Amino acid sequence: MNDRLKASWNNPSKRPTLIFGFGAVGIALILLVIAALQLMSGSEAAPPPPTPTPACTGPNCPVAQSSPLVPSKLYVRDRVFEITPVAIQKGKWPVSGGDEGSATWVFGSLVNYLIGLPNNTENKDLLQAISEADAITLELSDGQTVEFKFDAQQLVSPNNEGIFSQQHPGITLLLLGDDGEQRLVVTGNYDVEKSEVSRSVSGNVVAINTPIEIGPARVKVLDGRLVENAPGIPVGSVFYLVDFTAENIGEEVLNAADFELELMDYARQKYKLSDIASKLGPNPPPGGQLLPGLSGTFTSGFEVPSNITGPILTWIFKPTASFKGQASVAVPLLGPTPTPDPRSQTSVQISQVYYTPDQSELVVVGSIANPTTALIPVGPADIVLSTPEGVLATLNSTDPGLPWRLAPNDTLNFTLRFSRLPSATAILKILSNSFELFVVP
Repeated sequence: MNDRLKASWNNPSKRPTLIFGFGAVGIALILLVIAALQLMSGSEAAPPPPTPTPACTGPNCPVAQSSPLVPSKLYVRDRVFEITPVAIQKGKWPVSGGDEGSATWVFGSLVNYLIGLPNNTENKDLLQAISEADAITLELSDGQTVEFKFDAQQLVSPNNEGIFSQQHPGITLLLLGDDGEQRLVVTGNYDVEKSEVSRSVSGNVVAINTPIEIGPARVKVLDGRLVENAPGIPVGSVFYLVDFTAENIGEEVLNAADFELELMDYARQKYKLSDIASKLGPNPPPGGQLLPGLSGTFTSGFEVPSNITGPILTWIFKPTASFKGQASVAVPLLGPTPTPDPRSQTSVQISQVYYTPDQSELVVVGSIANPTTALIPVGPADIVLSTPEGVLATLNSTDPGLPWRLAPNDTLNFTLRFSRLPSATAILKILSNSFELFVVP
């Protein structure tokens, strides 16, 4: 092959043809190299095919946080209200006409639920007529219900901030924009008997005083309670203490210091054990060793927000952090026993009830006693006369004139004059005292 190329190259007539051929082959080789480089570059830039991500099913998979449980419906007597959350400032609740079946809930009020009803005739009659015989029910966003018992009825000024208190579980129904620059308020207390634990928590959660065997331990919760204004409580927080017993039912020594303890609120927010809070209880914090067959009583304390979500909390126990199972106990979100309001301890006696000669006024004669050591004021809003249907009478005059100031251990005689009601039966309320009056003209 080389000899033929040399012979052709030595022939001057064939040399141009050879030069052209060699050039064409060289150009073809260059183009082939460029094409190969482009293919290699394109293959590197192409993204790899996506790899399917398998569903997470193991115990360490992240758990989606559920939305907080908020009130969605209010049931009072035969009325049903659809609830809409509102964000407001204390004392600045806007006056709203609203629809007949609508209500507003102050966002974040999850201990004492604050519910506002539009000021219309139907709602006013409803709040004025509500009594101890009526149930007040909230339906939460997950379909569960919370029951309340009627506590009191009063008139408050629009800028009153006391009704926003979140110290104790209950409900406050407020008539927005009541007449005379006063707002009609009905309060209710959380009904522990009707709002059973089993209706407020999942089926794997047990009640207080129920023994649970979990691994080498048998635990039983004795009590749960809020602690306020104690040393070491940060601003905006309270402590929640849970007393419990733990018994070693295994064959090895059980170390109480290894207990894994948490508290979970109604929105499924969890709180870790607090050493400072645990030391405030009547029992020592979890610690020490339990020999087989022995038991100990401990106090577990948790730092929680002052507006923690209730009305039920869940106490969670594991013998060790690595133990796969857990014990869950429902504990009530109840605060310390409040000091009784001196106004609730007054005693009222009614001696006479009659109409004036012209039948235009109803006269009530009686006395009110203050058995406490505190000075008790009584104003016009503390004295209400109405028909069983809720029609209010006007308080025309009092003797002595209002306001009254009841000194400690003092008794005051009074005479009240009301406008006549369109009924022979009337309900008289003076502070926390209630009377049913039957008057025949």
